[in-house]
Amino acid sequence: MDLTRDLRMLETSFSRNFYNGDTLDAIRQSKSDGYFLLTAPHATNRWSEERRKFADQYTGAMVQLLGATAGQSWLTSDGISSAWTYWDERSDPFKLALDDMLDEGRYLINVVGVGARYGVDIYVGIGNDPREEELEMAELIEDTFGDFNVVTGGQFNAVGPKSVRTYARSTGSGAIQLELAPRMRDAVEHPDTAGEFVLRFGELLTTRSARCMAREETVLA
Repeated sequence: MDLTRDLRMLETSFSRNFYNGDTLDAIRQSKSDGYFLLTAPHATNRWSEERRKFADQYTGAMVQLLGATAGQSWLTSDGISSAWTYWDERSDPFKLALDDMLDEGRYLINVVGVGARYGVDIYVGIGNDPREEELEMAELIEDTFGDFNVVTGGQFNAVGPKSVRTYARSTGSGAIQLELAPRMRDAVEHPDTAGEFVLRFGELLTTRSARCMAREETVLA
């Protein structure tokens, strides 16, 4: 499997119409029996505070490819997203699909982009009140990508009221946010490291998902 080629091919579908997609608020999703839900809310352009904000390129392709290779659920935007202010007033397809999968008990990993100027490859956002599982996931990611610059917490800690991670935690779900620099997701400019990220993180998700689901089955028994 050529992960870098697959990333490039998937990104071509997200980039149609200059990342506006074909339909307002369109989404792309897939459900699986895995433990995790991977989301990319900024895979296409969006409106926020009366301004158009541009897509976090390759986040949608990354989430779709990781979900497919690791057997996990995933959800991305697939067209320009409408502006919104409060989660409890939001009723677009992304929010409805998100609620549906969170209700089924999946652990959320929200994937967004961050600029190269910050000098970090991966930020792991765990919020101001991380639970044991958030801390465990952060440690696993740090260990898996020990040869890259990984920072947990700090200035990109996903505590804003509009973040998907913050919303998921408010519903009682476990959640972290991954902020990926171009080096970790851009399959054209950084083909080796983008492909390596998918390979390593996919293996982490597969192993962790099996372990967590086995633990849940033991508790239920």
